[in-house]
Amino acid sequence: MSLFSSLCCVAFLCAGAFLQPLSAQSHASLDESLPTYRERIQGFEAMSLQRLEPRLTWILENYYQAAFGGKKNWRKIQSLRFEGVLRMPTGTLSFVAFKKKPDYCKIVLFAGNGARIVMAYDGRDAWQLDTMESSEPIPMPPIEALNFIRDAPTAGHLLYPHLPGKQIELLGLRTVNGYACHDLRVTLSDGQKVTYAIDNKEFTERQQRVVNIVSGDLEVTTHEQVKKVAGVTVALHSKMTVDGELIHEVQMQRVEANLGLMSWMFTRPSGAYVPGKLHDAVEQQSLRLSMEESSYLEPEWGVPAISAGDSTALGVFGATLFPELDEAAKQSILENIGEF
Repeated sequence: MSLFSSLCCVAFLCAGAFLQPLSAQSHASLDESLPTYRERIQGFEAMSLQRLEPRLTWILENYYQAAFGGKKNWRKIQSLRFEGVLRMPTGTLSFVAFKKKPDYCKIVLFAGNGARIVMAYDGRDAWQLDTMESSEPIPMPPIEALNFIRDAPTAGHLLYPHLPGKQIELLGLRTVNGYACHDLRVTLSDGQKVTYAIDNKEFTERQQRVVNIVSGDLEVTTHEQVKKVAGVTVALHSKMTVDGELIHEVQMQRVEANLGLMSWMFTRPSGAYVPGKLHDAVEQQSLRLSMEESSYLEPEWGVPAISAGDSTALGVFGATLFPELDEAAKQSILENIGEF
């Protein structure tokens, strides 16, 4: 799923961590003296394959084409917007998320009654806002920020293979949901590891595995359905499991590219603001899914009926696709958030 396993699922799957209590054993912290991602990629080509092992070169070359439409198409992509549902055993939250090159990220979760939980990164500052608690954003706790910042880059970590300190290894073949996949393990400069399962025929991402720094759990995100948006492969439905137990699912309802997002929209002063369509003339390509296409969540958690819902939930985007949560589900979610 290329970009969007890391993009939506991954970033969200960070959101899943936000809804759980921090581990008492957590002690990791951010080293602000280290260069940022955007500083590290200066002078490097995103899809340069020189001096890599031939088999790895062949896999990545095909992956770049399948996932991003190749170099020419990827240069055209500047930002992405996602709207969907994050479904957990305790209840359901609708969300909207934004990515802007190279590593701007903003996720807004809607908890009903106008309440919003926001997580964002502007390339240097990782912050969060719970409107049920305060109107002022606060710094994201350092250990959670490590997860969020790792997953902030717009297209994951198989791009920029020559970054200093990064290593990409071909581990071999593995089957994921019946697809034979190349397992590629990326070791980042800070030692974190992300393993991608790349389909050996279609060269799309089928699964991603990463250790959550907050909990220490090995999170396995498997992509159930994918489509192309503006030439880029997008994960429309993904499941995250830990030790085989389903933790949550992400279901996309709308994906749009190149909405003209500005960098200030990701900074702390922007707060709970949801970036909007700046001008009808802005070049954009979008995917709007019918309910037949999008109703593929597991039956044990149910699929909510879609209605116009809260007309304020998505701000300038207009009516949300999702209804207000029932009181029991809402209370369960709010209690989880309160444990943070």
